[in-house]
Amino acid sequence: MDSFEIDAKRRQLLLGSLAAGAGLILPWDIARAQGQASDEVLNIAYISDVPTWDPTAITVPQAQSIYETVFDSPLRYSAKLALEARQITAWKWQDKTAQRLEITLRDDIFFHDGSKLTTVDLKYSLHDRPAADKKLAVGGMFQTLTDVEIISPTRAVLVYAKPTPAAPIYLAFLAGYILPKAYMEKVGSDGFQTKPVGAGPYKLVDYQRGSRIVLEAFDKYWGGVPSIRNVTFQITTEPSARVAAVESGRASVAVQIPLREAQRLAKTPGITTKIYPYSEIYMLRMPNYVKPFDDENVRAAMHYAIDTAALSKAFYGGEAVPLSVTATPGSPADVPGFKIGFDPQKAIAALAKSGYGPNKPVKIPFLTTNGTFPSDYDMARAIAGMWQKVGIQADLTQTTMAKVIGEIQATKMSGVLLYSWANATGDPENYTGRILDPRLRFSAWKDDALAPRVEALMTEVDEQKRMAGYRALGQEASEKSWVVPLLQAVTTIAYRSNIDVKTFNSGYILPVEYKRK
Repeated sequence: MDSFEIDAKRRQLLLGSLAAGAGLILPWDIARAQGQASDEVLNIAYISDVPTWDPTAITVPQAQSIYETVFDSPLRYSAKLALEARQITAWKWQDKTAQRLEITLRDDIFFHDGSKLTTVDLKYSLHDRPAADKKLAVGGMFQTLTDVEIISPTRAVLVYAKPTPAAPIYLAFLAGYILPKAYMEKVGSDGFQTKPVGAGPYKLVDYQRGSRIVLEAFDKYWGGVPSIRNVTFQITTEPSARVAAVESGRASVAVQIPLREAQRLAKTPGITTKIYPYSEIYMLRMPNYVKPFDDENVRAAMHYAIDTAALSKAFYGGEAVPLSVTATPGSPADVPGFKIGFDPQKAIAALAKSGYGPNKPVKIPFLTTNGTFPSDYDMARAIAGMWQKVGIQADLTQTTMAKVIGEIQATKMSGVLLYSWANATGDPENYTGRILDPRLRFSAWKDDALAPRVEALMTEVDEQKRMAGYRALGQEASEKSWVVPLLQAVTTIAYRSNIDVKTFNSGYILPVEYKRK
């Protein structure tokens, strides 16, 4: 068999496996595979399915693009992470203590079943339902919300038990979606899972778990009928399959493709690619209840020994910005000028204070996922190699995100963890605040002395003082290596050049913002 036949065989097998992963191939899929133009549907090769069709039940960053498309959100962060009106047109504090937030809803919002969205639905979704079901994640996002006082179908006051100055950001964040009360009470949770009803720009018309999510433009959407009427999220977990999908024309858009493939596809006629940073950060999470991470010298050595610039160059084409605090460059809690530099000699000196060194290495358990975010496992191996040079012997163990989350919430982490922390708001409460708050189930650094400090920041109504406090806390956390910031995440997207794609610094993929050229 010659090389041409081998390549043909490989291509046939790849496209065949892709088709199998996507389920039944529809007529327009065949047309695209054959290079024929089709305006009937926008196919998006996407990274994962939704874990549930209740968007208030769970906080999974990868699901938010789909939830936002089907359910919409009360507020939203713009492409440049500025809070903007959506279902809510106006919001203001009625008092100086930031405990009574008055909001105004649009009066032209309809759910997909034709019913009108009102403050009754808002109260049900953000307060009543999570108060009755403590398992819903929305309760954790609105944990200080004690009541929603309804003034009219479009006006209400959100009442908080204590000062909650960051409250508006959660109306544009994970789990903060408004569901139809009447429909939910009629069909129940199980019925809603079978036939979810939202108020977003697209409604669900077909769903094959783990395969495809077929959407159709909602004619009564308050923002107007979307430019592209039919959208399909093809669940394509394998990066190479997403590349093949957009390259063959089976998908118009492919997200989170390997950086080298994005660079290659940029040279392909008819395909446009973008490589851009967004509001996610790569970091090392330290469990201080596991030895030797309770040793400040060991943590300092781990920090000094990592060459973040080299990691960025090796795995992200130099596009991932090295970080020294748990905040992205230009965000409110960034600390310009502060830097924890790569310094192997400082690492060796720090280890020596605790009796370790290249000839007497300290052994540490090191956890990483493989494929949860781009190059995670390869980056972990590189970090382990950097540590070995100064006297840190890492026992690298591959794990899964599901297992990791369970261990973190049970305070049973077995080692330091390479982690990707998403924050679509850019606000430091969802960076440093939640990363270090020992009261939260998903915090890894459990220092009870930090609780009152974080609490003070979460209730600080003076915005300048709030940001200054988070900057100070973020800097101290890095200096003492309670957490080790590594890189600002970068993401990639490839799309057919006849599509006008708008990208967001949150990393969201929002087809309502796309247009055909």
